[in-house]
Amino acid sequence: MHTITRSDLETNPSLYQQAKKILDAGGLVCFPSASGYKLAADLSSHEAINRMLQAKRRVKNAPALVFVPDEKWVKEVAASVNDAARALMRRYWPGPVTLLFEPNEAIDPKVRKPLTKAKGWIGVRLPDDEVPSNVVKAFGRPLLVSSANLATKHGASSVAQVRKNFGRTVDLLIDAGDLAEKAKSTLVDVSNGGASVVRAGAVNEKDILAAVG
Repeated sequence: MHTITRSDLETNPSLYQQAKKILDAGGLVCFPSASGYKLAADLSSHEAINRMLQAKRRVKNAPALVFVPDEKWVKEVAASVNDAARALMRRYWPGPVTLLFEPNEAIDPKVRKPLTKAKGWIGVRLPDDEVPSNVVKAFGRPLLVSSANLATKHGASSVAQVRKNFGRTVDLLIDAGDLAEKAKSTLVDVSNGGASVVRAGAVNEKDILAAVG
């Protein structure tokens, strides 16, 4: 596991290109976020996604959170984007609102099926946290993202636990030390033409509903 510190990136932002290079090659990157450390893999590579699932020892209920570099990519991963989704993207992206869509049929079935068999949807977000935002922008394409813990286990806020669990499987760790977890993103289902809050989070339901009118 190669390591770059967050302070290294602040001093030398060109180091984000190391993350891009690893992701382009089908590798795994671990970075800090508001809700703990996250693993990231190229959404278009079923080999990379299988590596992630194997690293997490997770066969069932595969992760289905996608980070996009900008709003233009949403139509590439979502089957359709309704007016409510567009309103929420305008109001809260980049930010802590995850929109739940039916997946685009254009996504490789080897990728789409394992990610959606549990819930039937994928969550999509344009992150505002500095490191995740810069990683996905440097990569330039959607990333599959999942908490950096083993199946049914905790520990994604502890850098020592991340090293212990993923030292042999993650190619690059962006080390920000132990993290104080903040409120998780609000999950909003926009797959049925409207918008309904599935999980409360950093943005409350009243504000979500006000944004969609």
